[in-house]
Amino acid sequence: MEKVDILGVKISKLTINQVQHQIEKFLFENNKKYISTVNPEFVMAALKDDDFKQILNNSSIAIPDGIGMLWAAKYLSWKSNLKNRFLLRINENFRIIIGGLSLIFYPKFCRTVLSERISGVDLMWNIAKLSEQNNCSIFFLGGYDKVGEKTAKEMKAVYPNLEIAGVYEGLYQEADDYVIQELINKSQADVVFVAFGQVKQEKWIVRNLPNLSMIKLAMGVGGSFDFIAGKAKRAPRFFQKIGLEWLWRVILQPQRIGRIITATFRFVRQVYKYKMNNYGQN
Repeated sequence: MEKVDILGVKISKLTINQVQHQIEKFLFENNKKYISTVNPEFVMAALKDDDFKQILNNSSIAIPDGIGMLWAAKYLSWKSNLKNRFLLRINENFRIIIGGLSLIFYPKFCRTVLSERISGVDLMWNIAKLSEQNNCSIFFLGGYDKVGEKTAKEMKAVYPNLEIAGVYEGLYQEADDYVIQELINKSQADVVFVAFGQVKQEKWIVRNLPNLSMIKLAMGVGGSFDFIAGKAKRAPRFFQKIGLEWLWRVILQPQRIGRIITATFRFVRQVYKYKMNNYGQN
């Protein structure tokens, strides 16, 4: 499976149709697979946490969950023969501007390396559909205030024949691992969605997956439960299409501004620094 390197994190070079095909294969196999939904925040976290980076790079599939991933893949693919450092900086800053504007005015320009953004929420729905078609059951792990239960009900409403294996909510602590393993194993679930928040959920999956006897596929889903359960509102389709979903979140949840800055400006700066530091080494 071909992958694209973004600051040391390997992203699967797949379309949504190809991802769905791979998932259907996973559901027929007895192997244990996990999917990572990589966005700029994940990459920034991986720069400070080698264990997390390794987890992402060992994913069965690592989808580009964020328009910034498409931009970074395109920007890092551009080469330059300029030797003068001053001219090189001007050239690279110009490319950053061009790439950013293209996301709004000509999105196809940034889709030549990674062809499309695949959101974790949308992939959850795809997995639910495939699970229904293949008689596989899903366990919903994480969330609070019955958001996991509401998520399961929403998916069941859309896919009536989908089997809900179980739901486990509440504040997570590592000491709960054995109890959760027992619940999932007794449920005989084939798929588990883990909503413990980025980094924590991926580390939980890698630590516990070997002890989940029937699970064929695990995926960390972050705040996707909130969107499906209706606790949080997704950006209108227009904002999603042009890559400004982050702006919509700032408008609705200004307290997220710190995370948004990390996922946008700090990420762009880090990608720029990485490229400048590695010129002549590629």
